[in-house]
Amino acid sequence: MTRSGEPALTGHLKFVPACEDRSVSQAPIAAEIVFPDGLVGLPALVHHRLSGVPETALYEIVSSDDPTMGFIAAAADNVKPGTSDRLRKLGLVDEGEWVLAILAVHGEPPAITANLAGPLVIDIQKATARQLVVEDPEFPLQVPVAEEG
Repeated sequence: MTRSGEPALTGHLKFVPACEDRSVSQAPIAAEIVFPDGLVGLPALVHHRLSGVPETALYEIVSSDDPTMGFIAAAADNVKPGTSDRLRKLGLVDEGEWVLAILAVHGEPPAITANLAGPLVIDIQKATARQLVVEDPEFPLQVPVAEEG
């Protein structure tokens, strides 16, 4: 178990029932969050809805400004354990903020990857968020994610 309460995983995202104790899952089922500066490449998308995906450890983020734009994300520590702590040590994330990685599907056969170079940092208490741009090889753009089991 990591310091943030996330299960310590070894490079695999664990698709688990949402009822398991995970620090990021402390979010209400749905929350309105604001990215004051928008997202990288999408500065006009400021207002979003964060929801837990039922029966998984995943989150859906859908733009309220353009409901056709949405993302699936996972706790960055579930993708690469220690990510949140490392970003805190670099002064990029404050205590109590959540770090999520946007997931994407690439290639043939399709493979899921997580973006650790552009993690989302969410302060659920203030309902605000921001996307970081981390230029460090320790935080790759496409980290392969595999389902356990």
